[in-house]
Amino acid sequence: MPASIFGDRFLGRRKPAWHRIGQVFDEPMSMSQAIRTAGVDFNIEKHPVVVQIDNGESIDLVPTNNFAVVREPVKDDDKHRVLSIVGKEWTPIQAVDLGKMLDPITEKYPVETIGAIGHGEKIFMTLDAGSSKICGEDHDLYFLVTDHRDGMGALQIAFTPVRVVCQNTLTAGLANAKISVRLTHTRRIESDTEWYMGLFAQMSTAKDEAIAVMDTLSTTTIDEKDVERVLRSAYPDASQPRRLTLSKDITADDVPADVWRKLLGDKKELNEEYLKRVDRVKIIRNAAKERYDVFNDEFSNLARTPWAIWQAIVETEDYRKGHSESATALFGSRADAKARAFTTARQLVTG
Repeated sequence: MPASIFGDRFLGRRKPAWHRIGQVFDEPMSMSQAIRTAGVDFNIEKHPVVVQIDNGESIDLVPTNNFAVVREPVKDDDKHRVLSIVGKEWTPIQAVDLGKMLDPITEKYPVETIGAIGHGEKIFMTLDAGSSKICGEDHDLYFLVTDHRDGMGALQIAFTPVRVVCQNTLTAGLANAKISVRLTHTRRIESDTEWYMGLFAQMSTAKDEAIAVMDTLSTTTIDEKDVERVLRSAYPDASQPRRLTLSKDITADDVPADVWRKLLGDKKELNEEYLKRVDRVKIIRNAAKERYDVFNDEFSNLARTPWAIWQAIVETEDYRKGHSESATALFGSRADAKARAFTTARQLVTG
């Protein structure tokens, strides 16, 4: 399911986003002000999960070691909403507290966008980091800050260049910089504020290092085997449904006749599902390969380089069906595909 904007909780500087949702602002504002204006200032809390058992006579409450992340009611969703189930060590951080941490930073890196995803289980913010040339092309530069409240991720920072020529988003982690960019949701998350602020103090260095790494992607010529390697890293082969894998060695002699008949029907259905997955991966790979060929024709100075195939995959993820309703180009499945492709493209240069 695509990651969709939560209601109209999006704020963008000077121009609306692709989804045409939310508000536009012109004057600089602090992150705290942006959070309030965008309506992202709702709180989340962690509550113990209980199991309700009705034995016909009484109801017993059995505590578990799991906790629910609960969003407070908001104007357009007036009930408490369970966002996820997490373990006892997971600790939330409120958007308003994150805003206070970022307020001093926005004096150097102005707020560009802010928004919430789904029912509030993810929030994202981008800060304007200026502009630069990467591989000879003009790029606007941003730092993307995301907080995952679903137990599936951390508070993260990514470097996000945007090609001026076509506005595709090259979400790239700062894995090659000398600083960490991941703040996990532990009980120390509040006490780690000082460390986190120190992280931002190094952002200029991290940005320069990331740009230098990207520039190396245009220094090597690759062949079709290399192209296939990057494509397969971005779009791995489809995996078989687990039930199909587990049942592949079962024969009619192993189970009763009625179970075998049901198993045959299940196998047929699961095989059809698996073949659809295989076809989908092939279609996306072919689309990226076509974009690679187009890029080579349009930019002869960058043709047949790791940069070219990475560009092709980025554009495929930014513009294929579903992008107009999705923020996964910034984080999630589409961003993961870009990151895998970047890592492999980088390996083609470094060996």
